Amino acid sequence: MTADPHAQDAASAQVHTFQDVLGLLLKAQAKEDPTRPGEFIEPTNTEIADAINKKFGAGTITNEHIRRLRNGTVKNPGIEVASILADFFGLPLDVFKATGSETSRKVVEEVQRFLDARRPTQSEDPEPPEIRVLARTTRRLSPAGQARVARYAEQLAQLEAMESETGPFQ
Repeated sequence: MTADPHAQDAASAQVHTFQDVLGLLLKAQAKEDPTRPGEFIEPTNTEIADAINKKFGAGTITNEHIRRLRNGTVKNPGIEVASILADFFGLPLDVFKATGSETSRKVVEEVQRFLDARRPTQSEDPEPPEIRVLARTTRRLSPAGQARVARYAEQLAQLEAMESETGPFQ
């Protein structure tokens, strides 16, 4: 029995370049910018190279090589570099398979889902960034602290309502 040609076309459409997969994995490593809530900062080439060199030994990779991998100058990094990067991310080497693989497809889909969930669009998340920061900060408080924040917010709402009736204090 032969494979369904439509299934093969769909599978080949899912092939991602080494650069695509690496870029997604690095986006998933991004940390939230403490000065701009909702914005994320990807690790620099130097940070990546330093982390890899710390794990695998000095001189394993340079920040320049990471730069070339990220911008696509190096299309095929070779099995050794691909193995090191896969191990660094805790993934099987198959994730970088140039011809595509079930593993690569699943990892890319899962990382994309993670990124989509972490970075909601403006239409999905109408809350200002300050509100998200407040909510995150409040979640870290004890139940008593959370109740206190809720009381403060209610008192502030009452104060603003009084100000709008009488005009702001001068």
